[in-house]
Amino acid sequence: MERRTLLLIDSGSQPMEALSLRLRQMDFHVVRAKTTDQGLEALCDARFQVGCVIIPPDLPVVDLERSLRAFRAAEPDRVPALPIAAFGERPDADQRGRLRRAGVDYGLWNPIDDNTLRFQVNRSLSGGPMVSTRKAPRVPTNWPVEINAGGREKPAKLYSISARGAYLATPRPSMPRAIVHLTLPLPEGDIRVSAEVVATNVPGNLVKKNLPIGMAVRWSGLDEKSEEEIRGFVEERDGRLRL
Repeated sequence: MERRTLLLIDSGSQPMEALSLRLRQMDFHVVRAKTTDQGLEALCDARFQVGCVIIPPDLPVVDLERSLRAFRAAEPDRVPALPIAAFGERPDADQRGRLRRAGVDYGLWNPIDDNTLRFQVNRSLSGGPMVSTRKAPRVPTNWPVEINAGGREKPAKLYSISARGAYLATPRPSMPRAIVHLTLPLPEGDIRVSAEVVATNVPGNLVKKNLPIGMAVRWSGLDEKSEEEIRGFVEERDGRLRL
């Protein structure tokens, strides 16, 4: 993924200082602006390649839609249009509707764990829904799991999941084509699954810094019932994450 700048508009009642620190620790490039006018200046600054603007849900402007249009007008030919996310306490349904109608694409609602924050920011930078290699929608999770690989157990966290596979954050990923086994702690009950490692992200020159160290896996021999249960969880989780 191309490295892009996250532009944080640091106004409103929910400051961005803590968010800025968390994003920098995840190796995202962050620029903060105190006002919407300073934000527009940053968007027009050739030093930055802004990939997403993050605003507080109570951005103090007279006309929110007009302000967001001005942000996007800085790059009128960009396809898709500049993504805009809102960060802070989750507002009520009416306020979320106002944000959606004004042109906000994503919500980053507190409390938000690091896995979900990283996933949602990556989704905004990608300009569209995150999908697996088989085009199955996926969502972030933050589940600790035990991976069995070659008869050995090792801890991991399930970073994201789809009906076709998952991404497992672990400091000791298995080699591509290895078969691993784990239990998915779905809300409706545990599911024991097997998977093939299809890609890894390990320290080195080619490391993807926007992702945790770990491995992408594709389910192997998943039965229809288990696939439906995973798909149901993904749909329900995706609905909660939408603006």
